[in-house]
Amino acid sequence: MYIGVLEFKGRLIASFSLKDKRRVIQSVQVKIRNRFNLSVAEVADQDNRQFVSLTVVGVGGSRRIVENELRQALQLLENTDGLEVVAADVTF
Repeated sequence: MYIGVLEFKGRLIASFSLKDKRRVIQSVQVKIRNRFNLSVAEVADQDNRQFVSLTVVGVGGSRRIVENELRQALQLLENTDGLEVVAADVTF
């Protein structure tokens, strides 16, 4: 069994309130859960309207499959309008 973790830190470019942030983050979380069957949670910076810290976790029987799903989730985050990547790290 392999457990992979993606730690993501980003900056919301056009977020003027926590409500704006929540709208973007909830949308991204739903997409990641539905497309890749991964668990995702906002783990820090909940009170900061411009920064987001997400952790995405996947479990599987093959390291290659888990790593591929986490990389695709990272690509989705990178391609989200208004979300700039500050740091991202995938570990097993």
